[in-house]
Amino acid sequence: MDELHTTRTPLAGQMTAADRPGSTPQSIAVGIILNPKHPATMRAYAELVPELRNAGAHYRSMTTSVERSGRWQAAQLIAWGADTVIILGGDGTIRATAPVLAEAGTPTFLIPTGTANVLSRHIGLRSSRHAIDLCLRTLPSISRDGQMNLCGIPINTADFQTADGRRHRTDFISLAGIGGDARAVAHHRSAPGLLGYAWGAARALFAADFTASTADSASMRDTASIRDAASMRDAASMRDAAGMRDTARAGEATASGPVWSVMVSKVARPAGPIAVFPEARIGAQTFSMLTVGPFPRSPIERCRAWAEIAAACLRGRPDAHRLMDYRSTTVTTVAVESPVPVQVDGDLIGDCLELRVSTGEKTLLVSAPTA
Repeated sequence: MDELHTTRTPLAGQMTAADRPGSTPQSIAVGIILNPKHPATMRAYAELVPELRNAGAHYRSMTTSVERSGRWQAAQLIAWGADTVIILGGDGTIRATAPVLAEAGTPTFLIPTGTANVLSRHIGLRSSRHAIDLCLRTLPSISRDGQMNLCGIPINTADFQTADGRRHRTDFISLAGIGGDARAVAHHRSAPGLLGYAWGAARALFAADFTASTADSASMRDTASIRDAASMRDAASMRDAAGMRDTARAGEATASGPVWSVMVSKVARPAGPIAVFPEARIGAQTFSMLTVGPFPRSPIERCRAWAEIAAACLRGRPDAHRLMDYRSTTVTTVAVESPVPVQVDGDLIGDCLELRVSTGEKTLLVSAPTA
């Protein structure tokens, strides 16, 4: 879909100077990016567009695809002259478009039509209808005086080394992790929607721990020595190496040993109503980092440990459990001995040997409901 609605006759499939929106004070150019993967997207789009037309809005719509997940569409709409962009999709679509929109300083509306919709939930958007109503209420005020309630969402960076040794970089908004949480994501396609994530999580609860070396601080050094320490087979040597690293640089926390998962989050509730990261804030300049494990090998003992963690989370004190280690950080590197799954914003990257996450400098400007 590449739909252009203007007061002029559009040239199908082309974008010329005549197609670009006018700059009259009464009109605003609205770009729309929609992910057609979810049926909810098309339903929300069918609700949104007639109301935009009734309001005399000047808009252009573009759909995402497997090959072009949103970044290209965002760039096209900015080149077209969009004053604001509406995203109909989930966290993956937001993640793909966010760097381009942030670079351009383009105000953005979110209409949650994905599976988890983590970011939308954490800025107060209760449903797609709620988000559409916010959009329709706000657009006239932008046209009139340029005013809207904007929430600054930092765009974070994940650098990772895949099993083949290659290094890559991607952006993310809310959550990144290596280990058990990524294994849960890997299995979520076994069933549709949130049921798939629940099934994946249930399977991941009994995933084996893995040996990881973590280092986190505001200023990271080269992690080659971390990888060397992680590959040490002798436990005493590993403890000695860890002790040396603890004194290597003030302000840098390091640890080596078996874990179930290492995660960083900017949201309190990444997977449902329970606050797994009670101190996390979506607009913060720091991550809430969580290391989970190591778990007992006995299935019975492991079940007991998970039950205790669940109880602690329900009490609002997940940090009270001995296997839940929290701290605040701006940069974290995790190195492992053998490839382990990695996820960002609920999407699986693949098996990796190293993951480095850092808080970003770019900020996505998102329209949010007033408190």
